Amino acid sequence: MGEQSSPAPQQHDYYGVPMWLMKDYLAQLGAQEVAENVMAADGWRAVLRKTEVRRIGSLAVGGTSVEFSGEPAALEAMFEQLHWKTLRGGG
Repeated sequence: MGEQSSPAPQQHDYYGVPMWLMKDYLAQLGAQEVAENVMAADGWRAVLRKTEVRRIGSLAVGGTSVEFSGEPAALEAMFEQLHWKTLRGGG
C-alpha cells in the first residue's frame, strides 16, 4: 500500500480577533504555545501571524491569520468549537 500524505495546511483569517485573544481561544481548546506564535494540541497545530489591517472608510480592522495543520478529525472537532468563539456580530 502507498504512503498516505498529510492534508495540506488550511489558512484562515480572523478579522476582529487579535492575536492574544486567538492564543487564548486555542489554549481553551487544549493547545499550548510551543514556540513563538505556534500553538499545538493533540492532533493539530496552529501558526499565527497578525493580518494586514483592512480599511473601510475610517474603520480599520486587524486580526489574526492562522495556518492549521494536523489530523482531519482533530481539526474538524477543533474548528467546530473555534467557530463559536470567533463569531462576531455585524453592525
